[in-house]
Amino acid sequence: MNDKQIKPVIIQWLIPVAALVLIAAALLVNFSSESRQTASDHVAELFLSTTEKYAEEVNYEIKAMAAAGKTIMQLINNEQWISEERIIRMAEALYENSDAYAVLYNGGEEQGLMHDGSKIKIADISYLSAIEEHLKSMREGKAADEGVWIYYTYVLDDELGDGCPAVISALTVSGGNRMLLLYYPVEKLDQLFAKSKFGASTFYAVVNPEGEIIRLNNDTGGIFSEDGNIWDAVEDNEENNDLRQMVTIRMRNKASGSFSAVMGGVERRVIYAPVGINNWTLLVGVEQSYVDSLIEKELYNSQQMILRLLAAVGVFLGMLIVINIIGKLRSNERRKKLEEKADTDLLTGLNNKLATERKIKEYMEKHPKEQAVLFVLDVDNFKKINDTLGHAFGDEVLSSLGHQVKAMFRASDIIGRTGGDEFMILLKNLNSDEVMEKEAMKLADFFKDFQTGEYVKYAATASIGAAVFPKDGHDFESMYKAADSALYVAKKRGKSQLAFYGDESGKSEGKKKVERESRVNK
Repeated sequence: MNDKQIKPVIIQWLIPVAALVLIAAALLVNFSSESRQTASDHVAELFLSTTEKYAEEVNYEIKAMAAAGKTIMQLINNEQWISEERIIRMAEALYENSDAYAVLYNGGEEQGLMHDGSKIKIADISYLSAIEEHLKSMREGKAADEGVWIYYTYVLDDELGDGCPAVISALTVSGGNRMLLLYYPVEKLDQLFAKSKFGASTFYAVVNPEGEIIRLNNDTGGIFSEDGNIWDAVEDNEENNDLRQMVTIRMRNKASGSFSAVMGGVERRVIYAPVGINNWTLLVGVEQSYVDSLIEKELYNSQQMILRLLAAVGVFLGMLIVINIIGKLRSNERRKKLEEKADTDLLTGLNNKLATERKIKEYMEKHPKEQAVLFVLDVDNFKKINDTLGHAFGDEVLSSLGHQVKAMFRASDIIGRTGGDEFMILLKNLNSDEVMEKEAMKLADFFKDFQTGEYVKYAATASIGAAVFPKDGHDFESMYKAADSALYVAKKRGKSQLAFYGDESGKSEGKKKVERESRVNK
């Protein structure tokens, strides 16, 4: 292959390759942006779902203990008088079959009974009066739960011996001052977070809506105090004040969510979810750098996918260069097989009316300045064919005509059957009048030799009207009217004619020649 042969080939493929590279670059930039947003959303959803799972586990751990206590409290309430021995046995059974590390029964006496049979002076328990006030308020508000009222509270020092921080489930019933207290070890909650995969510097905190810390775990930076407020570690400014108000409202409404804030000099992503006990909320604070690392990991996978996709496109492009253009067209046809099937006229194999009009409109919208010619043709005396030779023969005429006309023109041209015996042809990209007139003459000459019929040969003819785009019309409707007007002229001349739209004086010599020669013997 010499240089003159190589150059056109290079130019032929250089343009699509360059276009492909530009398109790929644009898609890559767009995909990268969308991938980052998708990765960010996915990581945020991961943190939120995990935090909600932890909150559910906290809820389950504490409420499971309280559920066992409800049964004991109902049994105690069902007996008008109950001995201390029976109360101790029930409390001991509750202790052995729940996560409570201590069970205390307060029957309104000076001393309460522990699960191990020991007694403790009620007046020595500093937080008991506050619990009694809450339970009294619940009874007055009729906030009953299957006949048993439950109030949860948290204490740093349970005052029962070892000073262990605890979540206390206080249970009571209506019509009396009996109370059952179950002590859940908060250290057991800490075990839930020990398996976290969110980085060693992640903190966990149970807070009320105002941000007051009920329990804090893994405060590696030492940025909070055990009995402080989570917002004390956030910079005090107008923006953060608005954030605090918004988050507080959401926590009061027991909603889940997240926010970003600088705590202890480190930017963190804080995820919150309701625990389902009182109005407590679980907070999980993750360093933003860790969040960003997960996003980058997600993006890495996407980028690898893009590279593989580009490599596949490159291989495919190489295959296109090796195979010929016909192979490319066939490949495109295979990909569009289902769509084309819906657009096909079953009798002729051409485009049906809707597909023909749609494709012509699309071409005119996309190529408003490229010259094309629209032919509208009717088979002459088609009614007579049907009446004398039968509808089956008429269908054979249309089918044969459709297949032969389709074979005359390029695959890119639009050819369709738009009515009973009406056909429409749009020849695209006709760069000169000479080429256009040559194609028109080819169509007119076709009907000089066109015959159909397996046993009886019939020489069918057609009247043809032609209009030039965009000279005779700028859209499908105006072009169709122009071609149809020309078709009327052709029929008026005696049929078996081809006529262009416009006055005779406005035609070029070439068009006059086409119309003149189209009147030659059929």
